[in-house]
Amino acid sequence: MILLHETTREFIFATKRNRLHMRFQICENLPVKCRIIYWNRFHKNDVFSLDVPCLGQDGYRKYYECDIDFDETVSYIQYYFELEINGKTAYWGRNGYDSQKPAYFFEYLATAELDLIEVPEWAKGTVWYQIFPERFLNGNKVNDPADIAAWDEVPTRENFFGGDLAGIIRNMPYLKDLGVDVIYMTPIFAAITNHKYDTVDYFKIDPSFGTLADFKKLVSVCHELEIKVVLDGVFNHIGYYSQQFQDVIEKGKDSCYADWFYIKGFPIETNPLNYECVGYHQWMPKLKMKTRAVRDFFVEVGRYWLEECDIDGWRLDVADEIDFTFLQEFRREIKAVRPDAFLLAETWKDGRDMLRGDQVDSVMNYLFRDAVIDFFAKRKISAASFGQRISQMLFGYSKAVRPVLYNTIGSHDTARFLTVCQGDLVRLKLALGFQMAFPGMPAIYYGDEIGMDGENDPDCRKAMAWDKADKNLLDFVKRLTSLRKEFPCLKYGDFKCLYAHEAVFAFTRSFQTETALVIINNSEKTHQARIPLWESKEEIAEMKTVFKYDSIELETLYNHESFGSKPVFEMELNQFHFEIIKIRRN
Repeated sequence: MILLHETTREFIFATKRNRLHMRFQICENLPVKCRIIYWNRFHKNDVFSLDVPCLGQDGYRKYYECDIDFDETVSYIQYYFELEINGKTAYWGRNGYDSQKPAYFFEYLATAELDLIEVPEWAKGTVWYQIFPERFLNGNKVNDPADIAAWDEVPTRENFFGGDLAGIIRNMPYLKDLGVDVIYMTPIFAAITNHKYDTVDYFKIDPSFGTLADFKKLVSVCHELEIKVVLDGVFNHIGYYSQQFQDVIEKGKDSCYADWFYIKGFPIETNPLNYECVGYHQWMPKLKMKTRAVRDFFVEVGRYWLEECDIDGWRLDVADEIDFTFLQEFRREIKAVRPDAFLLAETWKDGRDMLRGDQVDSVMNYLFRDAVIDFFAKRKISAASFGQRISQMLFGYSKAVRPVLYNTIGSHDTARFLTVCQGDLVRLKLALGFQMAFPGMPAIYYGDEIGMDGENDPDCRKAMAWDKADKNLLDFVKRLTSLRKEFPCLKYGDFKCLYAHEAVFAFTRSFQTETALVIINNSEKTHQARIPLWESKEEIAEMKTVFKYDSIELETLYNHESFGSKPVFEMELNQFHFEIIKIRRN
């Protein structure tokens, strides 16, 4: 029997000063019931116990989790686990697994206020929309760069199309109607390139995008529509033509900015490079975050845009390449200005090391995208493999951050989903359906909702195809986003995989007395499914379909009386089936 629990933040942590979240994993495919036995070491006679439910499994392990509430600040808690395995009782304490009650216990000592793992409440389950400003809409031709390309021209890494802040403002009603809660824009600060990741001036809006007044107007319009605004902070590196790097080029080791960069010798050379860059791109010199002046500068940048323009948070570019102590400092300073400001980190890997409550609130969940691509777009893995990967990813993260994982199926750094699935709109719709029903923050990359395609950079950065929108697909996405607002279980609910066989995947999202049962047949074949329901027969008051692929059914009721003593939902799934069934419990 392999059991995993340690007294570290990965397994036990406070979400409130009087609430502990506890996690326990079993790496065996056995039916195991688990209880936690706990007490305050100064009140040993007051012993409590609580069932720890199994919330998921991934083929390798089962995940057990629970919240424990206390009447006072949590401190001096000792505990062990009682396990029932095939009718036999066993125990797990500090020294391991035994058939006898342990003599040594796990212990949680104290809850420091700044150690709480908290995320902004407003962000949980929100729908995000990523905008590449240069390609969204040209709303003001006065600020166009010279020699802009025609709007429908093929993008390159050098050409400009004239998209700007005025164009985004003009289309805010479109985004509101789409059901967007948050817009995240790639960099808008002064830079040389069309993508603006080579920042020249962090305190100036790029002139081709507009002015500071234009940006303040955009934020104001967004807030009037109850839409949040998150900016892209490029703090790992800076532009070659920034004042700071140009000063080093001019003055060499005598520059006051010489210690801002990793320079191997003077004078600065680009061929061969004698300074460190991000991704070996010579126009993006890497910044040295151990230098106090660098840290102070970017803290000032972060605070400035919150205080001056009332933005709602930052997305931090290549955050996993930045000194983690800077992320801790940046968090403290930003949260001091605005406690509910949201911090999102870019990473393409498991981001748990940044999600312990002291750095960022969320990460860009490319692990989610990888699994969705393989199951829906390429159809190269089974539902069982998909379920294992999705569960391993989801339950790898703590419960505190799951509602704010940035779940994307595409971005400015990837081929568009429709291109990956070879133009098959059915695959895109199934993926969007899953994305909108899964825990976290579903993120739409501009144009995906109207059927835009494109290979990786620069082709994935085409100008928004406003006049070629697929209206059917757009309506499909609108209905999905509206369901997230209509049914709290789709926004906040716990996840439970119920069925994963061949190409059929079914799961529930449960919150309070409401559950959404989501069923997907990712195949051209019909399938007979017997899906064991998460709720018992006695709990179910009503079931009705609220969304079905290609049609919306609001009144279809299922007779739960026929399910028997152990409820199983039986149905024939047609090809490429997607359905959300709402279950109301007594």
